[in-house]
Amino acid sequence: MDLITVTRKAGLAFTMRLRDHVLTSDMSVGEGGRDMGPNPVELLACSVGSCLATMTQEYCDRHGYTNGDVAVRLTLELAVDPKRIAVLVADVELPKGMPEDAKQEVRRLLDHFPVPETLRRTPQLDVEIS
Repeated sequence: MDLITVTRKAGLAFTMRLRDHVLTSDMSVGEGGRDMGPNPVELLACSVGSCLATMTQEYCDRHGYTNGDVAVRLTLELAVDPKRIAVLVADVELPKGMPEDAKQEVRRLLDHFPVPETLRRTPQLDVEIS
């Protein structure tokens, strides 16, 4: 069984299945889709944000920083040639009252979480056509 299966739903919308989860991606109306879900580039940014949030929350919980939850706000800037994300800015909100040394430790760790690290070290992508 494949880890992730992506099949056409309608138009430019695709259904992604992973274990018992079902997600939809689509292009915006302006890009020829029906905006039934985030587009693939937005999904990539969401993956970065959810990785940063999850791993940071785990650190905070483990160290007893529980005066509030972690939140991540992302903005992205697209490049045109080739079309890709050129800049991705993540604003990470930490629980209140964290000491400065803990904030610095989180800052150091953020660069080594799995999804950001994957983007820095481009993975090999093998595409097979059947």
